[in-house]
Amino acid sequence: MKTAIVIGAASGIGKGLANAMSDLGIKVINADTAYPLNRQDNVAWHVDATNHESIRALANNLQEDGTMLDYLVITIGAIDEGQASDYPEKNLSWMLDVNLLAPYRLIQHFLPFLKNSKSPKILLTGSAAGLGSFEDTYGLMPYIVSKHAVMGYFKALRYELSRDGVEVSLFLPNRIKGRLSENSALMRDTFLNENNTSIKGAQQTNIELTEPDEIAAEVVEKFLAGKTYISNNPQMMIDKLERELTQMRKDLLGE
Repeated sequence: MKTAIVIGAASGIGKGLANAMSDLGIKVINADTAYPLNRQDNVAWHVDATNHESIRALANNLQEDGTMLDYLVITIGAIDEGQASDYPEKNLSWMLDVNLLAPYRLIQHFLPFLKNSKSPKILLTGSAAGLGSFEDTYGLMPYIVSKHAVMGYFKALRYELSRDGVEVSLFLPNRIKGRLSENSALMRDTFLNENNTSIKGAQQTNIELTEPDEIAAEVVEKFLAGKTYISNNPQMMIDKLERELTQMRKDLLGE
C-alpha cells in the first residue's frame, strides 16, 4: 500500500486531494493546523508548517513507526492584500514564511521518508497569481510575490530531485472553493497581532467557483502520472504566460 501525507488536509483542495487519494486505496496521513493538538494519531495530525518543532514532532512519529512515504502533498498557503509602495515589510516576511518557507521546511523534514519509495513524488501548490500581476489579481502584491517565489523554488527543486528519481509537480489551482481568505485572516491575528481580521483576497462573488471534490480525482491522477504542471483551468495559465512572452518578444527581440 502506498502512503501519502497531505499538509493542509482539513479543508479546500487539500481535503479534496486527501479524499481522492484515499479512494484509490492510498493510506493518507492528514496534517493541518485545524486539527486539535490533543488528538494526534496516525490519521490526523496538528502541524504548523511555520514551526520547526511542530513539523519535527510528526517526523519523529513517522520515524518511530517506521513509516515510509511515497507521496508528499503540500497545499497550505496564505493570502493578503497590499501594494508595493506601502505594504509593511513584516507582513511580506509573514507571507513568504507561509507560502515559500513553510513548503521548504516540510520538504527538508519529510524528503528522507521518500528516499526508499519506488515512486516518490512531491506536489507543491502554486497559483495563477504567481504567473504575473494582471487585472484579476490587482492589489494582491504580497500574494503574487510569494507565489512567484514558489514557482522558482519548484523549478529548482524539480531539477535537483530528478537526479534522485523524485518527481516534483506543481498544482496551479484557479477558482476553487476553499477557506484561504478566512484562514489567512485568522493567521494575521496570530502572527501579526492584527486586530482587524476582515477577509482579504477573497474570490470575486460574481465568479462561479468549483467544488474541490469535483476536480480532485483528476488532479491526483495527473500527479500520480508524473505531470510537471497541473491545473483545473489550464487555458487561463497559458493565456497569462503568453501575454508575458508577447511583451518579452516585443522588448527583447523587437517583434
